[in-house]
Amino acid sequence: MRPLLYLDTARLGQTLPAARDAQIDFVRLTAEEPSTLYFEEFLKHGYNAWPNCYQSQFSALKTWGGVRALKQSLHQLAGAPEDSNVLLASRSLSLVQLAARSMFQTCRHVMTTDLSWPIYQDAVSRQALAAGAEITTVPLRDAIFRERWTAADVASFLARLFAESGCDGLFLPAVDHLGVRIPVRAIVEQIRNTSHLQFVLVDAAQAFCQVPIDDCLAVADFVVTGCHKWMRAGQPMGVGFISRNRPQQIIRETLRENSGNGSDLDPLLIFTEQLDGGQLTGHSETVNLAPLFSASAAAVEQLRRRNQFSANADDSSLVDDPVGFTMLDLPAELRHWIPIQPHETMRSRITLFANQEAVRTSNSAEEARREWLNHGCVVTAYDHGWVRVSPPQELLMTSPVPMHALKVPRSLATRH
Repeated sequence: MRPLLYLDTARLGQTLPAARDAQIDFVRLTAEEPSTLYFEEFLKHGYNAWPNCYQSQFSALKTWGGVRALKQSLHQLAGAPEDSNVLLASRSLSLVQLAARSMFQTCRHVMTTDLSWPIYQDAVSRQALAAGAEITTVPLRDAIFRERWTAADVASFLARLFAESGCDGLFLPAVDHLGVRIPVRAIVEQIRNTSHLQFVLVDAAQAFCQVPIDDCLAVADFVVTGCHKWMRAGQPMGVGFISRNRPQQIIRETLRENSGNGSDLDPLLIFTEQLDGGQLTGHSETVNLAPLFSASAAAVEQLRRRNQFSANADDSSLVDDPVGFTMLDLPAELRHWIPIQPHETMRSRITLFANQEAVRTSNSAEEARREWLNHGCVVTAYDHGWVRVSPPQELLMTSPVPMHALKVPRSLATRH
């Protein structure tokens, strides 16, 4: 079998060695030193609060500086504004639910698109129903892939439709799960030129540590992302960035009203907020702490690599997991898979491939995945002849093929 050429980083995570080692040492800690009196100090104040014997025994946990230090690392890694807050939760969906609950305290009509991750879209829709609010879902995928709309086309179209529909809230992905990069800042700025925009919620789960999200953070009220995809922390953990002023006040009120016994809020969210505030109640739900330490290690490592790369921009050896080949290097048996991409202004590092022989061969996602795997390529496969490739670094592809030139069903352009 050939070496793995393409790894679907967005799905597999490819845990960083530092995050892996932190996970291992945390498991060793819980096995070898259960309920130690030193653990609470370590949890609150970090690795340096430990005596030397513990530091040498569990050295891979040296990146843990406490909840506040982890939030600061994530804040820096994302390029968030200085006055924004960071929330941590056991999963991103919990933060989407919290953000949607907050959004519908001020919004009565929210615009979304068919690019949203279905589970997140459902969470927003449920909160809209509970609040008696309205949602308008705009179809964009067909225009982006078939008609090759540019970022400017998308921004002007959504701004016009937002005003015509009388919307006051917006929910967008920064990068959708098929690799389309949404011009969030341009969309928000154009909407604000003509309409009153109360709340902007952005899903950056596929964007964080893949493409810059500082533009999203500059204009959004709440940005939700996670640690196990492109950040490569190994274990899922949700991260929320809340902008200044009114959104933070709404979130604080929501947390205060729902952080008691029997709360439906995420237990890790409640616990880390209490820990950060220095007011543990002692009556919280049992919480899985392992993601905190792997996330801390991954964040520190990502920042280190970024700083090192910036200082040695011409040193190609610093590119993570370098792969020096183009699509022409693929085996002949895979040449019927053709790369397709949106307009260059809406691309990310995720690339789709469509099977030119899908009309004559099986459309099974499992068979497509196995076909690529047999040639050393790990991909995410979809039914009807699509696979998603998420390489660990920027790769130069051959010229992308417009959707209209592909011999694949039109329905694929709107498939989630």
